Amino acid sequence: MDKTKLKESSSRRKTFAAALQQFEEQMNAAKVVSAATRPINLYYGLVQAGLAMTAAHAPGRFTFDKHGLKILDMEQNIPDVAVRPDGEGAFQAVSDATGSERTAAAISVGALWNSIPELTEAPLDGMVSDPAIMFLADSQPALRGDWESWNGDTAPPIEYLRATIRVNDETPSGADRKAWLASFLPKYPGLHDARLWGSEQDAFTEIRPGRFSVDICWPAPERAMEEAEVDSFFDSRAPAYRFTADRFARPSFEPTKTPLTPLMSWWLILYSFSMLARYQPRKWSEALVVDKSKSAAALE
Repeated sequence: MDKTKLKESSSRRKTFAAALQQFEEQMNAAKVVSAATRPINLYYGLVQAGLAMTAAHAPGRFTFDKHGLKILDMEQNIPDVAVRPDGEGAFQAVSDATGSERTAAAISVGALWNSIPELTEAPLDGMVSDPAIMFLADSQPALRGDWESWNGDTAPPIEYLRATIRVNDETPSGADRKAWLASFLPKYPGLHDARLWGSEQDAFTEIRPGRFSVDICWPAPERAMEEAEVDSFFDSRAPAYRFTADRFARPSFEPTKTPLTPLMSWWLILYSFSMLARYQPRKWSEALVVDKSKSAAALE
């Protein structure tokens, strides 16, 4: 069964084909220019890929003629340059077509960068934000006694859905762990309502200096869960990223809202970099000079 709307009109089909051709040509062009120009090709290639997506999936009107975005101040340091939605355009149309929640907030490049799992290992100089964190889901619900709500001598068995998160930071001391958890969990929508699996002492494990893990859990429904249901639960908390077994909890840019998808986060990053490359070429080129910019290698 065809899950796209391409059969509905020749206009959609022709737009889809032409957009993908331009996407491919822009990506090829990006390979032969330097990083001084590359963001322009990458962003406009992504826009054409987005047009193909809307042609295939958007109900009603599927074309757009604006970016739907605005840079607030290009004079800021690159991690502090912020981008926000502006009216209706490509960003909004592709967000809707791909199931990414819209945002109304101005988001800094640094925050967007740190929300992409593979970029957290190459931070930009001066960047301060909450990073994406590795999320290891246990595919099988586990039994334990609910010590918080049972006052008898023997705790009844209750099933829990378990996961382990890995954090790049110094392990909190025993006295600080409860406060650390209370401030950490609200930053990640996927971790809301989580509780420790076991005691504060047992749930935290130092992996190495500057990296530790925390075992967390959620009560499972009072019925047997199919494997697909467990996967669906964790998909809503920490979707797989690039590979099936690789899950990441990503920070929210707005309270109570789920994070933008990685695709739309990349969209905002590349839009910002393309604007800097076009309208602040000196600033962008200087940021790429390895012996002068601490962010040069990461940006390139």
